Amino acid sequence: MIKTRFEWAFVVAITFAALILSGGNALAQEERSRIVASEYGFNAEDSTDALQRAIDSGAKTVVIDKQSSPWIVRPLKLRDNLELILEEGVEVQAKKGEFKGIGDVLLACDNTKNLTIRGEGKGATLRMRKREYWSEPYRKSEWRHGISLRSAEHVLIENLQIAETGGDGIYLGTSGTVKLPCRDVTIRRVDCVENNRQGISVINVDGLLIEDCVLRDTNGTPPAAGIDFEPNGANEQITNVVMRRVVAINNAGDGITFYLPQMRSRGHELSFVIEDCDSVRNAGMGFGLTVANGEDMRQTGEMIVRNTRFYGNRTGIAVRSKWADGAPLRFENVLLVTPNADRALGYDRRYKGVSSHDGLPKGIDEWTKTTASSGISLIATGADDEANGGTTFKDVTIVDGATPDATKPLFALRDASADGVGFAKVSGSIISSSALDSTSRVETVLNDETLATLFPFLYARRVPLWNLANLNAESEQATSDEVAAAWRDHPKPAAKPFRARGDATYYVFATPGEKTELAFRQRKIGSYEPKPVDVTITEPDGAEQKFDPALAVDEPLKIAFEPKTKGWSRVYVDFGASTVELESSSAPVLTAAAPKLDVFSSTGRFEFYVPKTAKDLALRVVGSATERVSATLFDPDGVEVARLDDVELLASWTSPLDDSGAPTAPKSGFWTIQFDRPSVGVLEDYIFSIQGVPALLR
Repeated sequence: MIKTRFEWAFVVAITFAALILSGGNALAQEERSRIVASEYGFNAEDSTDALQRAIDSGAKTVVIDKQSSPWIVRPLKLRDNLELILEEGVEVQAKKGEFKGIGDVLLACDNTKNLTIRGEGKGATLRMRKREYWSEPYRKSEWRHGISLRSAEHVLIENLQIAETGGDGIYLGTSGTVKLPCRDVTIRRVDCVENNRQGISVINVDGLLIEDCVLRDTNGTPPAAGIDFEPNGANEQITNVVMRRVVAINNAGDGITFYLPQMRSRGHELSFVIEDCDSVRNAGMGFGLTVANGEDMRQTGEMIVRNTRFYGNRTGIAVRSKWADGAPLRFENVLLVTPNADRALGYDRRYKGVSSHDGLPKGIDEWTKTTASSGISLIATGADDEANGGTTFKDVTIVDGATPDATKPLFALRDASADGVGFAKVSGSIISSSALDSTSRVETVLNDETLATLFPFLYARRVPLWNLANLNAESEQATSDEVAAAWRDHPKPAAKPFRARGDATYYVFATPGEKTELAFRQRKIGSYEPKPVDVTITEPDGAEQKFDPALAVDEPLKIAFEPKTKGWSRVYVDFGASTVELESSSAPVLTAAAPKLDVFSSTGRFEFYVPKTAKDLALRVVGSATERVSATLFDPDGVEVARLDDVELLASWTSPLDDSGAPTAPKSGFWTIQFDRPSVGVLEDYIFSIQGVPALLR
């Protein structure tokens, strides 16, 4: 159909108008790239919907403007390509009675890219209601964070205070199952104050800069650190991290801690630099590093702590399970002031007013007593199977306020491993001083000669563990039968059973049709809640029998079984943070001290049998700075062969060597270990292991 002249004119006019409107809308959209949140509404009781609409508007910049009262909100979700600006003095506050979900966070950022959260002027505040979350109707949770970044990229958070969250001030973790890290994150001029779990938690990151921040007064739920780097899985990483001019002060846990036992060597670097930072009067460690020790657990990379100060922390610097190979750890130009010196010499004045208290916390006389843990400790733990070390010290000074003693430096190597993995590649020097400007200074050069003098137990002869799995091996049949017969014919000692902590393994020799009955008693420790006890029995042929978990508190947990094959059955008992003791048994049931036994507050005489084929024997006992134990070893004739008093770091005894350098075979028969209370410190947790012979006791 052919249009008339009039119709054509109408079409042209409409088209022209549409073009004008289109250009106008584009111009309007461009002008609206920056919006003010109150344009979408403000409600003094609940502004969640208005603020979420402003965030979802698509505007590049959203300004949360100052009102006469805080912005009260429920959980909010941020998006890509957003600059969220809080005007000076603005407070975004969690709404009372909300955040009941255990994972409800104030600002959630999942897979978010190109995000800025910034306070203007003197800053703004994100505030939650952590004490409200501690009681009904709230479920207990440590994940009600202030800002949660999960697999987020290109993020800047700056010029904010984040306070009283139900979890962390800032959390950097992973979204979904792919486990992608957060990348390219900067946190600058942020004050994390009195949060519930951590000031900042870092779970998975590649590229993180934290500078000019204060992490203070964390309390509520462990770990309660200023900042905690703690991956949850083997595929997560801590890579390219830099911290500058950060103060971690008065936290109920550690100041700065890296807890990395979940990490494995899967191609990710472990790399961080802590530079020009201060860790001050934290109730845990000033700096802590824990890794997993083993062949598949050594990351490449580099770890550096330099130009950094540690004042008055209850424990100074502690490094656990750090492999000698893999990423090296370096301390450069580091000052450590013990709590004793912090109080006596007044170094704490520099931080008056920074935290919620002035100076050291009150009522901490025990805290400020100098112990080995007040300084620097490298610790090989019970699960380690390779040498610790790979750590260098340069221009490191420890100030204690007391005259330094070259024979007892506030630097310790503690080998609590089962069979003595030892240390390697520990180098540099550490200066001990009574004050920063004191001429009373002692320098300890860290080399094999000085370490052997200071820590002779580390250089003691190592004796291999006797593998208890061989009790049912054909090659050890004669030894196995000898041990079983010896225990069957030997009267039971009058000693109380060990209170083993965490878990324990027991062995019983039985024949088919012979019913064995056992009774275990779980005992609570402190505030740790008892858990149902898991019991697994492995028979000589490898068949397993699992018992339904039972909460055995105040009443004995009774177990009965009849093995189908002759030999040694293995009874594994797991009871969490409590202790358990074997209360009674119908047959000789022996407690395994291999690879080690974790013991809680147990004294008395305990026996183990040395078979005729034994060629070597060793005893290792491990305590700590405040929790110690004394042990005496007697041979089958009742002759005292070793006395280990007030064991702190580690003490060991090995069979003496003959003229040819070979170990003297120990006498066959029942040997006795007597554990006693220490004269220094308290009796609580200690570890021991028996090497060279079947480590079975009762």
